[in-house]
Amino acid sequence: MSLRISAILLALCLPLAAQGKATPKPAEGGVQVRLLAEQAPAELGKVFLAFDKTKSAAIDLPVNQLSDPIAATARVMVLKTLDKEITLCPITLPELGKSFAVVLVVAKPAGYTPIIVRTDDPTFKAGDVFFINRSEKTVLGKLGKTPLLLNPGESAKSHPTGAVEDTYYDIAFASREPGGDKLISSSRWPIDKLLRSYVFFFTNAQGRTTFRAVDEYLIPPAKPTP
Repeated sequence: MSLRISAILLALCLPLAAQGKATPKPAEGGVQVRLLAEQAPAELGKVFLAFDKTKSAAIDLPVNQLSDPIAATARVMVLKTLDKEITLCPITLPELGKSFAVVLVVAKPAGYTPIIVRTDDPTFKAGDVFFINRSEKTVLGKLGKTPLLLNPGESAKSHPTGAVEDTYYDIAFASREPGGDKLISSSRWPIDKLLRSYVFFFTNAQGRTTFRAVDEYLIPPAKPTP
């Protein structure tokens, strides 16, 4: 479990699972996707990706880590249940890029809406955080010295700045309430140069805005040959 996740756990006292595998690079000329769901009810069962003439192996839809890479034989696909092949959502990948995270957020009345994140984007680096506000409130944040403002339904990529002693960032989140901004969490995130994260804000059963995080571990850069 990463130090960042440990900090979030300490702040929220919520069960989180961290991902322990580094993100592999796609095979030469290949396109790959990794799936991550906001929620996945037990009755959903296994799912698969259907392409024009082929389909992927069936998997359990993960909520606490990105799935293993799935080879995409086309950039247009459909996520379906293995049982009865019910369509959960269509997915269209951008033309640019070969490696993607497909974050699946719950849609009404059923199924998912995909949020496509290009994971081989050179601007999506270690230390970056991809925020998704699924709560009913506007979320405010302070990522070290970087501000964050995220309206309900919005997503955004950000990066903490202003590390303390080049060791950690002071992180705080709040929700905008009618009576004034209400603190969600205040914690320290250690610097990790081989990690980036996906953070979901949501409204819990008690009507409070809270969050959970999923870490993505990156492959260390190759050491130069002597």
